[in-house]
Amino acid sequence: MEVTVWKQAHSTASRESKPIGQKDLALCMIDGTRSVFSTSYITEGEVGGRKAGQEIIRGIVNYLADASSLQDSTVKVSISIYITKTRLRNDLASICPREQFDNFFVGLNETPYLNIVEVNSKRDADKKIQGEYLQVTLNFSNVPHPEHLQLFADLPQAVRVFFSGL
Repeated sequence: MEVTVWKQAHSTASRESKPIGQKDLALCMIDGTRSVFSTSYITEGEVGGRKAGQEIIRGIVNYLADASSLQDSTVKVSISIYITKTRLRNDLASICPREQFDNFFVGLNETPYLNIVEVNSKRDADKKIQGEYLQVTLNFSNVPHPEHLQLFADLPQAVRVFFSGL
């Protein structure tokens, strides 16, 4: 009887533990449909974009380093920033020229682990981040259409999910 209990416990632990070498994931989603960046970064163009990206990464890494449960250095960070580039460009036209604005996003997009996702509206950003269920009939059931949050938040590797939005 005792051997059976130990075998069951070992089997359960083996299924629940992550494979050797598998990295934990910290997911960060930023709703940037309104300007979330300092104008000083934006007016610096490409250099400012790189600085803004490094600041985002540094903030997350510092937070993870302070989190007592995450002292493991194997945590990888994935950041997605959802923007309405045309609207932001128009909103900031009085602050910086179009070329400087575009160069800011070139520099920002060069940041490792950071991805820029262009959307048409705030609603589109919300749909991409949160996901929604498409009403697709297949054998009388709805087929889920997970987007970023729904897709990654349930992964066993996802140890933290950060969200910044308006």
